[in-house]
Amino acid sequence: MNDIINLWTLILESNTFNFIVLVVILAVIMQKLKLGDALERLKIEIITKIEDSKSARENAMNYFQGAKSKIEHIDDEISEKLSLAKSRADNIADSIAEAANRKIKQIENNAQKVVQAEEKTLFTSLTQDTANSSVDLARKFVKFKLQQDPALHNKYIDESIEELDKVTI
Repeated sequence: MNDIINLWTLILESNTFNFIVLVVILAVIMQKLKLGDALERLKIEIITKIEDSKSARENAMNYFQGAKSKIEHIDDEISEKLSLAKSRADNIADSIAEAANRKIKQIENNAQKVVQAEEKTLFTSLTQDTANSSVDLARKFVKFKLQQDPALHNKYIDESIEELDKVTI
């Protein structure tokens, strides 16, 4: 029995016993605090966060690749937009020039019509003035001739009557 007591004393004084007691106390505390469940939840949360960060990284890489592919062709797109804008500007310039030329021709035509109308008016005015002058000159000439030869007076009256007889209504 002495051996048993010696063995028990040796166990109590050794570090192994203290370690076993500490493990038993920790096991009881862990069981009471449900530390295993908390560790499992923490493990699951860490795994979830790692998976979320992996998917976020994948999304970011996809976004980066998309942006990179867009940037690769941006020079071509800019050149295309610039050439399209230049083409539109040329078309607009051509249409403006064409409209201006039409307007110029229209103004020239209108000016020619105004000049022609003024020419006709002037010609009519000159013709009328010439006719009036001719009539006045003829009247003066006839008066002069009638004053020099009174017999012509009767001759003109007879010719006028003959002309009136020829007219039929």
